[in-house]
Amino acid sequence: PGLDIERRNCHGFTALMKAAMQGRFDCVRVIMLAGGDIQAQDYGRRMTPREWALFTGRYETATLIHRLMLRPCAEQFCDSFPLEWPLLEELVSQAQKPKTFWRRLIKLLSCCHYGFYFNNKVNPLTDGVLGHMVQITTGISSPFIAPACRTVCPGSPPCIGKRRPAVQEILRRQRVAELRRLGPDRLNNYKRFFQNSRVLLIPKAKDRRASLQPQLLTDVATASTGALRRASLLPLHMLRRSSVRPGIVVPKVTLCKAPPPSFIPENLKRNSDKNQLQIPKWDYKMKRIERKQEAERQRMFFVTRLR
Repeated sequence: PGLDIERRNCHGFTALMKAAMQGRFDCVRVIMLAGGDIQAQDYGRRMTPREWALFTGRYETATLIHRLMLRPCAEQFCDSFPLEWPLLEELVSQAQKPKTFWRRLIKLLSCCHYGFYFNNKVNPLTDGVLGHMVQITTGISSPFIAPACRTVCPGSPPCIGKRRPAVQEILRRQRVAELRRLGPDRLNNYKRFFQNSRVLLIPKAKDRRASLQPQLLTDVATASTGALRRASLLPLHMLRRSSVRPGIVVPKVTLCKAPPPSFIPENLKRNSDKNQLQIPKWDYKMKRIERKQEAERQRMFFVTRLR
């Protein structure tokens, strides 16, 4: 509760922009349904989250953002969502009309032994029966599934561009409304108790992120663009591989001596029982060394005899 999803770093990147750059479409979906600004622009290139997704090659994330913008509201999570297909009544009325000659001819041909089939590929309809079936299946009042939990705010479904309060905030508002109906004294006592029990966590100076410090954003943006231009002339291995901003990284090399080995292999005694599996003992290396030593010994023997 109280999370600011529109908070920016020194480059003007919001959480939605960062998720779009990194291709985390799950985070993009959650932030957009929580009310994230899809038209926000950064301080440098002045691009929106969808433009950043296309710029960084995250085409699946860009497609997801486009689909969510086409259907911005999840109507099936509302208690007033109708279970009946809106186009059903119109299609039933069309089917009950008297059939023309061509319709009767098509029906007659379909009843014959030899049928005519046309394989026409059509795109799915915007409000077709399949889309309505998916909405009913995932709805809170679905007759096909029994949801294990209920939403605390069924009258306000999640929507793109609308801030979605946390569960604690919704419950707090409902509790305040109940106390307001009971009387003003109960409401004042509840507010006083809530203010006394509030805790504010302030991080230490060394734990704070430098990119989120309150600074002059215009000066920082100008300096960052200059650093980007200077760093773009460097080789790739000299650039910082960071998801926030590139920069020069000085490699830190630490030399240390390896400790003596503490592992001492255990000498396992071989069992004389041939029916039990044992670790094979490979002595081809020793035989190879022995052959080399024998060949060297013979060569030295012939050299000494020739002298």
